[in-house]
Amino acid sequence: MSPQPAAPDHGHATSFAITLMAHLVVPTFVLDAERRVLIWNHACERLTGIRADEVIGTRDHWRAFYDSPRPCLADLVADNDWTAIDKLYTTHDAPDTPAFGVHAENWCVMPARGERRYLVVDAGPVFDDAGQLVAVVETLRDNTANKLNETKVAEQASILQHHYEEHEREAKMARRILDHQIRTDLIRQAGVRYTVMPATHFSGDLILAARAPDGRLFALLADATGHGLAAAVSVLPVVQEFYRLVEQDESLATMVESINFVLANSLPAGRFVAAAFVCLDEAAHRGEVWVGGIPGVHLLDDTGQVLRCFESRNLPLGVSRDDAGIDAIETLAWTAPARLVLLSDGVIEATGPGGEAFGELRLADALACPRDTDLIARLRDALTAHLDTCPAHDDISVLVIDCPA
Repeated sequence: MSPQPAAPDHGHATSFAITLMAHLVVPTFVLDAERRVLIWNHACERLTGIRADEVIGTRDHWRAFYDSPRPCLADLVADNDWTAIDKLYTTHDAPDTPAFGVHAENWCVMPARGERRYLVVDAGPVFDDAGQLVAVVETLRDNTANKLNETKVAEQASILQHHYEEHEREAKMARRILDHQIRTDLIRQAGVRYTVMPATHFSGDLILAARAPDGRLFALLADATGHGLAAAVSVLPVVQEFYRLVEQDESLATMVESINFVLANSLPAGRFVAAAFVCLDEAAHRGEVWVGGIPGVHLLDDTGQVLRCFESRNLPLGVSRDDAGIDAIETLAWTAPARLVLLSDGVIEATGPGGEAFGELRLADALACPRDTDLIARLRDALTAHLDTCPAHDDISVLVIDCPA
């Protein structure tokens, strides 16, 4: 006959389980079906400051966590009563399947330790073979450090959000002030076409156009150092001076000298404004061009071919108070319909995903179109295709002026 297996020693197994539970590194206590403490392990003693002999056989386990009697998570599991869980725990799982245990989290002021700790709690029932509840096991984890870090991060995020919203309000106000300075009605009356695509909320590029009392058309494309609000503020002194000089029928040379003087005396060291000026006497079919530190001004014929390029022959505005570096003005004349194209260096330097700049060749290809083509839309499309979702790292501006026959 085969030997019969020995009957299990339930007493020995129970003793071993209790010893094992007592030495777990996870703080753990066990309640019986009557919610009396069966086990209070050493880790639980260290966490709570309550000795096992103070609570074993009692229902006083709440003393480890609260100043007055209230249920612990294990009590809710033992009673299978979840009506109070929302009031007792700030965070908890929905106890839809209590047979598999319930998770909850809460701040507790540990009376014996005099400390406020954030505890992560898990409690689960233990049933006998007949399905009767015999015990509830509750494990605890001190997550105070992580919770404090989360709270600190949340507070910092709230502060950053406040600063961001404040910055947005200030930026909108500054944007309204800047926009109010630019006379868009005068630009429309001048009949020019233009686009400004800022790299950030604010553009350091500026486009102005207006007609003098004698009918001459004055136009300006300026590009301040950098981009953003600082660059936008840098070009602000140009605006009122430009309008004042146009209204007074001043010459282009006087306008350049005066605006240079204003900028040289108002901008901090290292700040300057590259620019291109155009003054056209359309009735006489002639004009003047001044370029300083900005890509060349292109004169296009009726088919989009470049008739002439007015390259930069001057220092940017605001670099020096000496007029000697800004006195090169070129003249132009036309006998057939033509266009002048002014642009900022953000167009030439726009960099695609491969690190290649838009460059002169792509610019020439975009400009080569009949006079009745929307040149700005064509150039925009070419830049968008080249950038291919890459953000522009500098402001992009284009100004197109008709030279009518």
